[in-house]
Amino acid sequence: MKLNKRWMGTIPVKCDLCSVKLEKVFIDGQTVYGGWAILCEVCHRDQRIGLGLGKGQKFLLETLEKIEG
Repeated sequence: MKLNKRWMGTIPVKCDLCSVKLEKVFIDGQTVYGGWAILCEVCHRDQRIGLGLGKGQKFLLETLEKIEG
């Protein structure tokens, strides 16, 4: 089974938590509130959940390629 390593959704524009415009990367990650969100790096770090299976993935905004997680 081959896993997709590219973001397949609509291209995110802003962080779901703080509304800052995304610039180089974004994280599709779990939050401490239980749900998932598109996060900037600062908000993702503040959530203290990390990256990986069941936690989140980091993507390059320009290419939509997964780079971590």
